[in-house]
Amino acid sequence: MAKHILALCRQAPYGNALAREGLEAVLAAAAMEQTPELLFLRDGVFQLLGSQEPASIEQKSLLRNLQALPMFGVETIHVCESSLRERGIDAKQLEIPGAEIELVADTGEFIRGFDTVLSF
Repeated sequence: MAKHILALCRQAPYGNALAREGLEAVLAAAAMEQTPELLFLRDGVFQLLGSQEPASIEQKSLLRNLQALPMFGVETIHVCESSLRERGIDAKQLEIPGAEIELVADTGEFIRGFDTVLSF
């Protein structure tokens, strides 16, 4: 029986390696026929904005990793409603081609539904 895995994406897309490493871990798990779910919260919601220009700070874009998620079976992206509100982001600004965005009001209840939780 497969474990129900959740990856918490809490880091801004640039400034440290955690955002990229988290997405790579999810893709690796999905390649091994485990399909973890993702919850973007806190500054992690910035990863989902399409208007990023990481080349200006000499960083690689996370867009390819995000776009690969649906190809690996991750078709629903969960996003904390209050994290968006606190950062002044409208859900319509989030862009993941091929994936459905699902807003989560009660993150604690949502997280309790998983066997394993990874935090990035």
